Amino acid sequence: MLETNPNRPRDGLNMTLTDVEAALMAAVHMNALAAASLAGALKPLLRKDGTFDMVDTRRHNVVEHDASFTRNDLNQGDNYSLQPHLLEALFNDANGGPVTLKSMAKTYKRRLKESKEGGSPKLSVKLTFVNLLQAAGLVNTASQPGDMLPKDLVTVFYTEERFPPAILDNTVDRTVFGLLWRTVKVTWHIVFSR
Repeated sequence: MLETNPNRPRDGLNMTLTDVEAALMAAVHMNALAAASLAGALKPLLRKDGTFDMVDTRRHNVVEHDASFTRNDLNQGDNYSLQPHLLEALFNDANGGPVTLKSMAKTYKRRLKESKEGGSPKLSVKLTFVNLLQAAGLVNTASQPGDMLPKDLVTVFYTEERFPPAILDNTVDRTVFGLLWRTVKVTWHIVFSR
């Protein structure tokens, strides 16, 4: 298992994919394959020296993209700051909470429709898959009983951009299989649920 470097500055600068993998494994109990898979998605952000800065994750159409659940589209200006009205709409999709895979599917469909109506380009196949993984990703990472996320957990995640203790203290292994299975469930709800 990768170890996090206790002497490494926590400034979000000059990070490597190995740093990200180690942090995911240590903090949110991802197994090595899940951590490597998620860190691998950041490869387009790497400089020639193999590092990136946390702020680089804002780069459009890598991790952040149009039809985000809580951020505006690029053509709306600020596409990286949390939009409180979008977070509230996410909770409305969950009838006030808890947030579930079914409610994330509802949010997914709503945001795609809003993005299209706002004149944003259609997501590429790759970004559609990224968006689906993100719809299931928080539920997978939280690994809460019944895949139901309390409103306070979701609020902390999106407004403070950190993992709350309910996630950090939960030692259940987070796996690629779990993420993919939850993504299949979200997709099923997108297609078949109202």
